[in-house]
Amino acid sequence: MLRRLLPVTTTIVVTLLMAFDRGPTLELPVRDLAMRSLPKKAAQATVVVAIDERSLREIGRWPWPRGVLAQLVDRAASAGAKAVVLDILLAEPSDGDEALAMAMKRVPTIAVSVLVEGEQWIVPAAKLRESAVVAHGNFELDHDGILRRFASTKQDRDRSYTALSIEAASILGATSIPVGRSVAPAFRTRPREIPQVSAADVLRGQNISKLRGRLVFVGPTALGLGDRVLTPVSTTRAPDAGVTVHAAAAEALLRNERIRDLPPIVSGLAAGLLVASILVARNRERRMRIGIAAALLIAVAIGGYWLLSISGIAVPFVILMLTVTLAAAGVETTLMGTSLKESGVRLEEIATRLAEQRAQDVESKRILAHELKTPLASMRNLTQLLGDFELSPNEQKRVARLLQSEAGKLQSMVDALLDLERLPLRDFRASSSVTDLGELVRARVDLLRASVARPVLISVSEDVFVRADPILIERVVDNLVGNAIKYAPAPQPIEVSVRQTSDVAILEVADRGPGIAAEERERIFQRFFRGATAAGTEGLGLGLSLVAEVARWHGGSVTVDRSAAGGAAFRFMLPVATGGA
Repeated sequence: MLRRLLPVTTTIVVTLLMAFDRGPTLELPVRDLAMRSLPKKAAQATVVVAIDERSLREIGRWPWPRGVLAQLVDRAASAGAKAVVLDILLAEPSDGDEALAMAMKRVPTIAVSVLVEGEQWIVPAAKLRESAVVAHGNFELDHDGILRRFASTKQDRDRSYTALSIEAASILGATSIPVGRSVAPAFRTRPREIPQVSAADVLRGQNISKLRGRLVFVGPTALGLGDRVLTPVSTTRAPDAGVTVHAAAAEALLRNERIRDLPPIVSGLAAGLLVASILVARNRERRMRIGIAAALLIAVAIGGYWLLSISGIAVPFVILMLTVTLAAAGVETTLMGTSLKESGVRLEEIATRLAEQRAQDVESKRILAHELKTPLASMRNLTQLLGDFELSPNEQKRVARLLQSEAGKLQSMVDALLDLERLPLRDFRASSSVTDLGELVRARVDLLRASVARPVLISVSEDVFVRADPILIERVVDNLVGNAIKYAPAPQPIEVSVRQTSDVAILEVADRGPGIAAEERERIFQRFFRGATAAGTEGLGLGLSLVAEVARWHGGSVTVDRSAAGGAAFRFMLPVATGGA
């Protein structure tokens, strides 16, 4: 009787999970993986005029005068652009608004607005609104900080604006988007593969033929400027510039490539049928049972991928495959339990071995458990607040944002710990190459320098070669320079140097901040340890642990001392590569 009810029960449970959005949380990472594996498509309708690092060096510090933006719009109009989308907040009136408004009248122009947390719109200045269509540029991030969908429209009081990508796509073709609904682009055109033309080139009249007949998105791509978000197709968890995400979403809308969830009742029926198939095979021999379960798993994977690629329908991969796995495991466990009872196998021995293994892990988890208490306690209190009190909609949103922030801290902690655990397992020879440390550090500092409002001084000796993983060294530079910027008071400079002493290459980052007490200099590289000077600043206490782990993996070391200016001086030391370059 119980076996007969199990498929029906499964159908009901899965339907309810999907209807109340409990299932999608489990599905998102798998769905992202499937989306990344879909065949890519080249951009056909969009191009980005990028406010990149080179443009900032050649034209000047951001924000630029409105007259410069007017020249960009004029160039796009003269090049034959279908429309210009300004992904730049232009809220405050400024000199040059008249020239920019005149340029915007030459070509259909869309200007971005943003609805901020206080439920207030930030919209373009009045003179510019008269010459452009206003659209919202808000991103809707999921609990894991990834952008998978956005609101087709946003409204506050008497103002309602369509999403930037939808408004842009409507210029080239009709887009049927319900008001107030979420839209999930398929991103078959990756944000990073949207064609880009440097703003510096456009102002010089170079490469402007690429703008002809296209939607021209103008926005920042330089590190530290504008929004940077992760999408399901982002690689190596590197955020994409917001302007390229808007452009990629417009490409998807023009091709009607949107992700749609499978209806909950269909998901429930599919889960029920899968369980019924497992139960029917219960009396077959073990090899046949396993074969049927494997075939069902393959059918779910292939069928779901096919539906996603052909029609954009997102099948709940994880729930359906988990249903098959649990049903098959349940059958096997039941049969195995009977077999164990008949043979007199003592399950207590298995439990004892598991207990011993858990005991070995206690100490390694103790510190982690301590660090997890604060965000977990905050999340528990916030959850109780939601459940026990009648909150206004604004208060509910505020509490929800706080929950999302605490969950983000947990995710950051887990990611950092995973990086620390995985690094020692990597093959050093296979993952490293002979690298000019000075040139690598100089290039990274140049990128960081463009996004901070203080001097970052660099001194590099020639031909300092090390065998290293360049990506890991860049993370070391980011951590050390980032810490110096965080703790040293502005506008004090940060000093970065690369030199060679005997057979050791030294990367040094010195600041003029409060420094690190002598008794803390050894412990500062331990996981979760934060010195006295870190009080009042955000952080997990894992950044310097990663620096130390990277040094050890390379056969080097890292130390901290008092700098000549009284702050902290971190020295990251690696063996010099034998044989030079």
